[in-house]
Amino acid sequence: MANVVVLAMLALGASAYGYVQWRLGQVNRVAVQGLTPATKPGAPITVLAVGSDTRNLGKGASAIFGGAESVSGQRSDTLMLIRIVPATSSVAILSVPRDLLVPIAGMGTTRINAAFNSGPDLLVSTIEQDLGIDLNHFMVVDFYSFTQISDAIGGVYQYFPAPARDLYSDLSVPKAGCVLLKGSQALAFVRSREYQYYLDGSWQYQLVPESDLARIQRQQDFIKLAIKKAEHVAPTNPVALNGVIAGVAGSLTVDDNFSSSQLLSLASVLRHADAAGIPEWTYPTVNSTEVPGALDPVPSEDQQMVQQFLSYGLPPVKTAGGTAGTTGPAATTSTAAVGIGRPGSLAAPAQAVLTAWLGAGTEATGASASALATTPPSEVAPDASSFSDGQYIPPGLQPGQVAPKCPT
Repeated sequence: MANVVVLAMLALGASAYGYVQWRLGQVNRVAVQGLTPATKPGAPITVLAVGSDTRNLGKGASAIFGGAESVSGQRSDTLMLIRIVPATSSVAILSVPRDLLVPIAGMGTTRINAAFNSGPDLLVSTIEQDLGIDLNHFMVVDFYSFTQISDAIGGVYQYFPAPARDLYSDLSVPKAGCVLLKGSQALAFVRSREYQYYLDGSWQYQLVPESDLARIQRQQDFIKLAIKKAEHVAPTNPVALNGVIAGVAGSLTVDDNFSSSQLLSLASVLRHADAAGIPEWTYPTVNSTEVPGALDPVPSEDQQMVQQFLSYGLPPVKTAGGTAGTTGPAATTSTAAVGIGRPGSLAAPAQAVLTAWLGAGTEATGASASALATTPPSEVAPDASSFSDGQYIPPGLQPGQVAPKCPT
């Protein structure tokens, strides 16, 4: 979904210029109101990357995911902000949970993903007003892009400590172990919000507070693994590289001021950025006390994180004493940040490079949050997600069980 854009940009930067220009000519463009033009060439920009759940995908593709008649409209299935600072080749990522409750013009206070149903204009204005972040560009991809790209790289392996399923996303993992996820099953895994695992003779639901936030982590880890796979596949397999680029070009939509040259510049920055040092945050939230399954913002923490995000990677500035200083927390952390943006140890460094569905932690309360933090795998409760050596482990890992290393 939205993080697929980042993967595509990385692939673009490794491709022949003329070929990429031709492919970028196939990208859809749409007028988007409310975007803030960059102040000057080379200035930092913030891109809103959206993964749309629209089923209006055309003949064939719609048949795979269900047509528009069964699931009408569109919502932002995933939502990510990408901050690019060309002067320092710095990139930072901020995920916004789709279940975040915010005031939306004409709708009242509701989940932020509902804003996209009325088009990108309302989503842009909602983010700018409620989160206090000026957006310079917009891009959106759909389900079909994700399946094409996951197939192009040959899929990735994910470890499942127990059989798993999601009756809504159509995830089906009948046996525990390392499973190759590609195509529609890869999509079903990263989209799962009704995740179930088979343990002690029955199907168990993953803890409800984790539904949206744990899904962000599944998406994050899948993209981390996809990047590793693409790094091996793309340089030696032109057919696969072409599949990655072609898979996005026809189903990527950007604002009509996002030129091909700007897209190429973004690709260049991403390829020169320190992939191991790209930080990623999840917008701070707590479980809503009024709307079951939704998330409330945490004002005192939200704005602190926004400032971290916007100031990350800015060039050093001269202080009053004439010495160079760092603007904001640009040098504070080189790994993914957990929960409200504090440096943490949940994610492997490479994880940060492409999460758009991003968010390296959860603000869910109770047992799920503690288990999803830095608890060693041997102490993780089976009903919560965990991490082992930086790799996301879905629910079902039993105390004392060690996750094996899957092929990359």
